[in-house]
Amino acid sequence: MALYWYMMAMVVPAITVVIFTRLTRNKFLAVLLTFIIFGVSIYRGFYHSEWVIFIDAISIVIGYMLVEIYSLDQVDEE
Repeated sequence: MALYWYMMAMVVPAITVVIFTRLTRNKFLAVLLTFIIFGVSIYRGFYHSEWVIFIDAISIVIGYMLVEIYSLDQVDEE
């Protein structure tokens, strides 16, 4: 079951950054919202390992890099 937490920590924050970026069209607001969500869950005690928190932080950075590479915060006007 511990492997499940590490796998989710690798994927969920990056996807959350991408989804919030597409919704708000602002990558900085998306990262801030993601940090708030995961910060509250850390404060409430839902994490059982410091490694999960570290992997979450790296995943947020990877999500930001994905937004930068694919320019997901740009509005396509036709």
